[in-house]
Amino acid sequence: MAKINTNSNVYTIIYASVMVIIVAFLLAFVSSALKPAQDANVAIDKKKQILAALNVRGVQKSDVPAKYEELIKETTVFDADGNVIECADAFDVDTKEIGEKFPVYKAVDANGTEVSVFPLKGRGLWGGLWGYIAIDAQGKVTGAYFDHESETAGLGALIKDEPFQSQFAGRPLFDADGNVALTVVKKGDAKEAYEVDGVTGATLTSKGTGEMLKSCLQAYVDVLKKGCPMGKAEGCGKAEGCEKAEKGCAGCPNAASEEESHKCKSGSDCCKSGKCDKSGSCGKPGCDGDKACCGQR
Repeated sequence: MAKINTNSNVYTIIYASVMVIIVAFLLAFVSSALKPAQDANVAIDKKKQILAALNVRGVQKSDVPAKYEELIKETTVFDADGNVIECADAFDVDTKEIGEKFPVYKAVDANGTEVSVFPLKGRGLWGGLWGYIAIDAQGKVTGAYFDHESETAGLGALIKDEPFQSQFAGRPLFDADGNVALTVVKKGDAKEAYEVDGVTGATLTSKGTGEMLKSCLQAYVDVLKKGCPMGKAEGCGKAEGCEKAEKGCAGCPNAASEEESHKCKSGSDCCKSGKCDKSGSCGKPGCDGDKACCGQR
C-alpha cells in the first residue's frame, strides 16, 4: 500500500478543504439548532421595549409574554394609503419596514390609560435608531422607549435609559396649529411643551431622535387621515376629511345601528354591535378574523 505523502501540496489542499467543509457544517448545524432560542429572545426583547413605552419596566423575562398579552388589546397594520393590511400583526413588522408599513398597537398602559403605540425608526450619529411611543386620545405622550444600534457609550447611548425617556410623559404631540411638533432639542434649549432636552454632548444623536419623532409621527398622522380607520363621526355618512368613511363603518362606529353594522363592504371596515371591528377578515379563507362581522353571526 502506497504511503500518503503528507508533505505534498495535494495532501495539504485536500486536508484543508475537508476541514473547512466539516467546520462549515458544524457552524451551520449549531446556528440552526440555536435559531429558535435566538428568535424567542429577540421577540421577548421587542415585547419588553413595547412594555417600556407603556411604563411597564423590570418585568421578569418569563413574565413578559403574559404581560404583553394582557396590555396589548389589538394590533393593526396600515399601508401608505391608509388601508388595513388584512391578517397582518403589527408585531411581525420589522423595524426596516416602517415607512412602507405602519403598525399600530392599541393598548392599556401601566396607569390603565387607553393608548396607541407607534413604532419609530431613524438615524443617529453612528447607526440606526428605533423606538416606541404611546399617545393617549388627547394627543399627549404617556410613555416612550428608544434604542440604538451603535451610539457612543455614555453619550448618545443614554437615549436608551429611563431618565431621558421619562421626559416625554405628558408632552403634547401637536403644536397650537395642529402640526406634529414633538421633538428633541439641544440640552437647555427646550422652551415649548413639545420640546424635550437632548443628551449633553450628544447633539447629533439628540437631533436624530427629534427628527425620527417628527418624521415618523407625521407619516402616521398622514396615513391615518387617508384611511380614517380610527376616526369617529357624529351621526352617519361621510366623516369630515375622510373619503373612506361610510354609513355604519369606520366613519361612524358608535352611531351604527344593529342592522347597519352588517352592511360594510370589506372586512377592514366592518362593524359589529355598533362598534368598529378591525379584525379584517370576515371569515375569508386563510384568515383568523371574527366571522361575526359582515353579518356572519
